[in-house]
Amino acid sequence: MPVTGFKPRRAILYDLILPLATREEASRRIGESESLVKTFGGAVLLKVIQRRHHPGSTSYIGRAKLEEILAEALELGADLLIINDSLKPRQKFAIETVMEEMKINARNRHAMEVWDRVDLILGIFTRHARSAEAKLQLELARIRHQGPRIFGMGEDLSNQGGGIGTRGLGETNTEIMKRHLMEHTRRIEDKIERLERSRGEIRKRREKRGVKHVAIVGYTNAGKSALFRALTGKAVLVEDALFATLDTTTGKMAWKYSRSQLLLSDTIGFIRKLPLALVAAFRSTLEEAINGDVLLHVVDASDPEIAEKMAAVGGVMRELGMADLPCLTVFNKCDLLPPGRELPVVEGPSVRISALGRTGFLELLRAIHRILGLDASHLDSIRPDELAGELPADEPERRPVPVDFRDEAP
Repeated sequence: MPVTGFKPRRAILYDLILPLATREEASRRIGESESLVKTFGGAVLLKVIQRRHHPGSTSYIGRAKLEEILAEALELGADLLIINDSLKPRQKFAIETVMEEMKINARNRHAMEVWDRVDLILGIFTRHARSAEAKLQLELARIRHQGPRIFGMGEDLSNQGGGIGTRGLGETNTEIMKRHLMEHTRRIEDKIERLERSRGEIRKRREKRGVKHVAIVGYTNAGKSALFRALTGKAVLVEDALFATLDTTTGKMAWKYSRSQLLLSDTIGFIRKLPLALVAAFRSTLEEAINGDVLLHVVDASDPEIAEKMAAVGGVMRELGMADLPCLTVFNKCDLLPPGRELPVVEGPSVRISALGRTGFLELLRAIHRILGLDASHLDSIRPDELAGELPADEPERRPVPVDFRDEAP
């Protein structure tokens, strides 16, 4: 379970890919996970990519390969083994059992933990949660993720304790933990529900005044916050990091862009393989998007995995009941689009912009007003050069982390 202290972590990152996946696909996938580790505040010492037809049912990684990876982790002084997938309780327990048998923590100068992808995302959320509601939702998500692991441990204890016609000590402990977590969960849900009711009243007052609401959604690090800041002038964190935004931020569109009362909301970014439990826990944070008059789906046009990430966002939107809302696809970072690369064909309207370079903004603003049925004649007096902004400086060169591609092993 992610700790609440934010000491730098030294991680080994493991990913399993299907035999037909290309090295480029595998590198991009594990590269995203490396970015998650960086956002958390850790460093990846080694990335291991293994080709297998399916994960091992017992410990996810085959026993021989797991021992090999743990030996390397010990040599490198790693304190974290991250599996780029969701682990079942018995799989995590099996990995920790092998660590105990190899006396990893007794021989290592740092105690080593095993995390899965959800643990890593929860760790990032812990660092970025600011509002009371985000912290409540984070606590709820952690309970939903950790609960099955605790219950699984209790089942193991109950199998060891007690006899025929008796109640095992492990089972008793499990029931106590279950009751405690259920009561704690209800208290958190009650607090979140009160906050939701308060927001609902605010939305009703906005609707009575005829205020329109535009919600910005998209894959994490696609440039949503940069677009929000450009359109509202409101100071928000704009950072080259996954999940830099956790709380939903709402602001008024700048007067020169719209003569109507128009609100914009910047929401948490989506990501591939985002567990439904996390989506459900942060549903109230996304309420501003769910109840928006129009969605701006911001897409990184320069991303080589643009189609896959657009599909991931679409899947989360369907889960949240947002699929039928009016949607404008905003292809961002078009100034970084490689020559000759075609953008995906989408249903509904789309525009091409650069949020940092402030190009394509007039087309974007006209499209928003058109979808909302608002007058946009004031935009005719704005010259494109009035919207120009500074382009970002090039990122410093990074030293690559070694990637170990391994064939299937038992």
